[in-house]
Amino acid sequence: AVACDHYHRYREDVALLADLGVDAYRFSISWPRVNSPKGLDFDDRLVDELCGAGVRPVPTLFHWDLPVTLDWLERDTAARFAEYVSLVAERLGDRVGKWITLNE
Repeated sequence: AVACDHYHRYREDVALLADLGVDAYRFSISWPRVNSPKGLDFDDRLVDELCGAGVRPVPTLFHWDLPVTLDWLERDTAARFAEYVSLVAERLGDRVGKWITLNE
């Protein structure tokens, strides 16, 4: 069953945040989803909507969703994380001024 359906209703959600006077919105970017060709498209649209509504986007880069091909016990995972962060920052960094590395 569909719960809040933020993916399809993000414009309405952002409008509600703006109407409430919220000045920042923390959200998580899914590392496994970014590995697909259109992986950052939703986050890109969300950041645009937030900026347009005067709500500062504050993305969290890691929210306990490691790609299945990686293992935190492997040293190479840190390099893969750095590549992921570079990709996200390149795409969203022109509009995002504050980042959260991990959720916790």
